[in-house]
Amino acid sequence: MKAVVALLLALLLPLAGCSQSREDVRDDYCAQVKEDGPDLIRISDEAGAEAFEQMLPTLEGLAEKSPQDLQDEWQVYLNALRGWRDALEKSGVEASDLAGGMPEDLGREDKRRIRGAATVLRSQQVSAASSGIEQHALDVCGTALL
Repeated sequence: MKAVVALLLALLLPLAGCSQSREDVRDDYCAQVKEDGPDLIRISDEAGAEAFEQMLPTLEGLAEKSPQDLQDEWQVYLNALRGWRDALEKSGVEASDLAGGMPEDLGREDKRRIRGAATVLRSQQVSAASSGIEQHALDVCGTALL
């Protein structure tokens, strides 16, 4: 019996060392927020309508590092951004094409798709998720993010 317990401990102890504590996850996430935050703000200020496309890979990386208590917010936020990206791609337009309104030559289905994705982006749920992510960055990490 002692041999079985010893074997189990020998197998399980290395696994216990692989997981990060909540504090380590938070610290790693905050370090990434502090590194990525200024670039995200700069891109947002400079890139205009196309900013979200440039920001998406960085935001996805942050979401992967986020603490457990922020993962729902990140999922909601990123799903909305991906939905917007996908709607534009399927419709064959760039975000900048919409600056003056919906292109007249765009088909009904494409217009519906884009309006639907825009509605999701402006939804209370996405706004709350974005606010939660930003508030966490300010309160816990001490820096602006979005």
